[in-house]
Amino acid sequence: MTGMTPPVHLSDPYPDLDPEPVPGCDICRELVKQRAEARRLGEHGRAAMCTVELGQHSHPKEARK
Repeated sequence: MTGMTPPVHLSDPYPDLDPEPVPGCDICRELVKQRAEARRLGEHGRAAMCTVELGQHSHPKEARK
């Protein structure tokens, strides 16, 4: 009997490399929220994109203290 195999589900390969959001930043807070929702739904590609965007998101120097 031949047939299609079930899809492969991969987990996030870098779960411990999440950049820290800057406190008080609405954009960071929204990206963290979106990332958590994507992970909950098993959408690891979308979660990874949120992580990349969070890591590249710039802040004024005074916000990074």
